[in-house]
Amino acid sequence: MSEILVNKLTGTSTAGSILVTGEGNSTTTNLQQGLAKVWASVDQNSTGHPVYDSFNVSATADIATGVTKITFSNVMSNANYALSGAGQTQNSSSTTLGLWAKSTDSSRQMTTADFHTSNRNASGTDTDTTYFGFDVNGDLA
Repeated sequence: MSEILVNKLTGTSTAGSILVTGEGNSTTTNLQQGLAKVWASVDQNSTGHPVYDSFNVSATADIATGVTKITFSNVMSNANYALSGAGQTQNSSSTTLGLWAKSTDSSRQMTTADFHTSNRNASGTDTDTTYFGFDVNGDLA
């Protein structure tokens, strides 16, 4: 087995791009662009909507039933990053996890520092979930 210990990787032609080689082919991938910048799993049924585990999340806040505000430790470079997530209700067979993005509600717009979730059950009623997870992809500031 081989081991490489480094503190910094820099591409030879583009600083953030590293050549990854497979059998018979090669692909250039930009590590800075390709890594999740924020992720977490959150418990909305507990006070304050605490995280089970997270990366680059400084705070969570219980805004309303089914709505959690996620605040980043390190901000994004713009408010056009990509969000994805999934949720699970405690006593129901289904849930819909929404992520407030380009909402008409100005208090719940995505910003460079935070975004809001919106969870609803199959009937369309806002509901807190025992578990939801999400990730954010884009550029850090």
